[in-house]
Amino acid sequence: MELPGETRGLLRPVPKWGASSIGSIAIGQEIAVTPIQLVSMVSTIANGGVYLPPHIVMETKPGQVDSTSSGLVATPFKANEELSSPLPEGAHRVITTLAAAQMRGMMEDVVLYGTGKPAQLNGYSAGGKTGTAQKIDPATHRYSKTMHVASFAGIAPVNSPVIAVAVVMDDPHGDYYGTTVSAPVFSEVAQQVLEYLGVPHDTEVHPARAGKPVVASKDVELDHEETGDETALAKALDELPADDPLRQAVDGSQTSGRAVADAVIGSSGAAKSSASGVGSAASNTGAMASAQEQAASGSPAATSVVTIKTEDASQQVRMPSLLGLPVRQVVEQVAQAGLTLHLEGRGLARSQEPAAGSVVAPGSKVTVHCSR
Repeated sequence: MELPGETRGLLRPVPKWGASSIGSIAIGQEIAVTPIQLVSMVSTIANGGVYLPPHIVMETKPGQVDSTSSGLVATPFKANEELSSPLPEGAHRVITTLAAAQMRGMMEDVVLYGTGKPAQLNGYSAGGKTGTAQKIDPATHRYSKTMHVASFAGIAPVNSPVIAVAVVMDDPHGDYYGTTVSAPVFSEVAQQVLEYLGVPHDTEVHPARAGKPVVASKDVELDHEETGDETALAKALDELPADDPLRQAVDGSQTSGRAVADAVIGSSGAAKSSASGVGSAASNTGAMASAQEQAASGSPAATSVVTIKTEDASQQVRMPSLLGLPVRQVVEQVAQAGLTLHLEGRGLARSQEPAAGSVVAPGSKVTVHCSR
């Protein structure tokens, strides 16, 4: 790009993968990319499998053209345009046209039927993938159980893509799933941009929508077991070329790759692009599956009661939403609310009583049914 400071990202070659890397990388661990790299990957799928290098293009006013430092000329947007021939410098095919079409179909299914429902548009088809990635905790050098990066990367319209958008939220508070945090932002941004560009509608236009599509508990992003090799990212940092901004940080601080990994990855979720000013995500490239922690140890028995007492019993308690959470997080949420938990089954929470949002007295019993 025409701006300095973007890192190459962290992706080790296959010969340097560990025994668990094939599973870890598929859920967003042992890998780090910038938002520009993430949206470029999605754009490649939209372009039928052809990668087009991203560029910064200055504003073009009516009757004028503006040349970028790369020699490209900004021209008015026209919908349904084919890729230019010959392709711009640096462009090349990454996957076959058939593979790209299959990926677009799967991405559309995610928005229509899966975790991407909140990304649905009015009058336009859309495809994408949610992502929820764990961050490295600088204090423990392990994947954090409380710090996450929520993302959604998508395209629209699906069959004749015009835009590709990546939304990355660094360490959101409260809900941290890409489904609830990032997908709705994609919906608002993509809807406005497509209307502004005058892109023809390809699906039914609804006069007014009462609210966003409801995501059922079965569509909540599933938590995955922590399998990533935390030292892999530090090693990858040490192997970056000398001119990479992250490698320069390693050399300039005279510290090990581990220390720099803690400082950079632990604070932003992955390598940070200083030029864009946006923290990058430990994103879900390739399979683009979600990455979250699975309740590891200390889980209650199949049916158990955990009683939590609070110091201040005079305040009413609002029931938290527990659907889709693993056992460990259910226990933590109920503990923070000062309630008594009656847990049935193992896996993810599928139902709860009382319902989320109910106001109850401190110490009240909460029954949660879990299944795998």
